[in-house]
Amino acid sequence: MKSFKHLLVFSILFFMSANILAQTTVMIGPRVTGNYNIYNQKGSTLSWNGIGVGVGAVVDASFSKHIGLMVHLNAFDMRNFSTSLTTNNVVEEESQSLSYITLEPMFKTEFSGFFMVAGPSVGIKLNSSGEYTRSQTGATPQVSADNWDTKSIRFDIAVGTGYTFKLSNEIGLGTDFMAQIPLTSTYNFIGVSNSIFTLKLGVSLKFKI
Repeated sequence: MKSFKHLLVFSILFFMSANILAQTTVMIGPRVTGNYNIYNQKGSTLSWNGIGVGVGAVVDASFSKHIGLMVHLNAFDMRNFSTSLTTNNVVEEESQSLSYITLEPMFKTEFSGFFMVAGPSVGIKLNSSGEYTRSQTGATPQVSADNWDTKSIRFDIAVGTGYTFKLSNEIGLGTDFMAQIPLTSTYNFIGVSNSIFTLKLGVSLKFKI
């Protein structure tokens, strides 16, 4: 009797899985992004912001008419920001640049091409650098490296919305607007929380497989 129950449960799960797979549509393709980054640091009164770019790929899977999964893999995700302070005709500029590999598996709900997504984002640092410039009228600008100690891994929550334009039965053009909400600090500043909030505009070309 116990074996029969196990067989019944297995059969139900098998047929449910087969039904889901039969309805699943998967599209994959390249994706590029432009981003706007806002750096926040506890206790700082300066305004830090800047733009960056990203290149990678998207996997767009639809399990039914309205439910699916979307995965963004950014092979290069650059997040730049800078600030400037002028005092007595002396201009001090600070700029920082970071790049990551980021993976974002997100739950998707879709209605006639329009979709909304949300899920975790994990970033592994590829590179980070910084520069400090001091300029004064009539003098040569003084430029020096200023590399902040960066964490190797970052965690965000990725949320966004977008639309997929159907170019043919096999090809779609995707557009998306994403927000990366930080969960962890970006830099290793002891006792000082800091983070980068990022807005992204992405375009992808999706091919049905």
